[in-house]
Amino acid sequence: KDYVEDHDDDEAQEHFQELKKAFQKAREKKNEQSIENWKPPTENLRMTYLDWLKHANVTDDNLGPDNPHWYFRLIGCGAMGKGTEDGSCDKGSSEWLFDELTFFQPRTGDERSFYLVEPNEQKGIHCRFGMKGVIAENHFDLSRNAIALLGGQRRYILGHPNQCNNMNLLPRGHPSARHSAVDWSDPDLDSFPTFEKAHVNEVVMQPGDVMYLPTNWFHYIISLELNFQCNTRSGGEKLYRKEINDCGF
Repeated sequence: KDYVEDHDDDEAQEHFQELKKAFQKAREKKNEQSIENWKPPTENLRMTYLDWLKHANVTDDNLGPDNPHWYFRLIGCGAMGKGTEDGSCDKGSSEWLFDELTFFQPRTGDERSFYLVEPNEQKGIHCRFGMKGVIAENHFDLSRNAIALLGGQRRYILGHPNQCNNMNLLPRGHPSARHSAVDWSDPDLDSFPTFEKAHVNEVVMQPGDVMYLPTNWFHYIISLELNFQCNTRSGGEKLYRKEINDCGF
């Protein structure tokens, strides 16, 4: 490619266009195959916190990839968009989260929370309780995120947006678009050779920690023990859009 782009003659440019078309067709075929073989990673169920705790609070001999992993979520809708003030964004929404977590309230002016850059763009409060061994596959989000750990420990592996091409993301149109196709617990470097070039940072969050995750940053999450986390998003910014666009988004 570098050679062809450095030559202006018609034959070289024609060859360059042919290579681009062939590459595009190969990528489209690979994307189609990834969708055909895709299975939903989770199943949504409705249960109480105590029911979840019975499933999640187990000894290590009941963990492992062949055993179910249980993950509990609460959503306080707030004003996530027109007509959501009644909590209609989620069946059985937990609007009381705004009373419990006052530091995530979308106040403006002199009372604006330190954790919300754009309070008017807040997208609710999301609380996630994880059992030991639960993971969230590597992905990026299009909004700022403030993450508060209330109990237990979570390991975050973070990647700058300039690592996008090394993350081997599932493409637009895929049910898990924006997520890495690589199994981070057992990466297949023959299928994803650029993955070993990825540069990341790591942090283990402790109870009481709050982490600011900028727009478009990659994050892979491992629950190191039973843990409780709440987060809120407050708008996004155009930082690193070139890096994200360059790898198909």
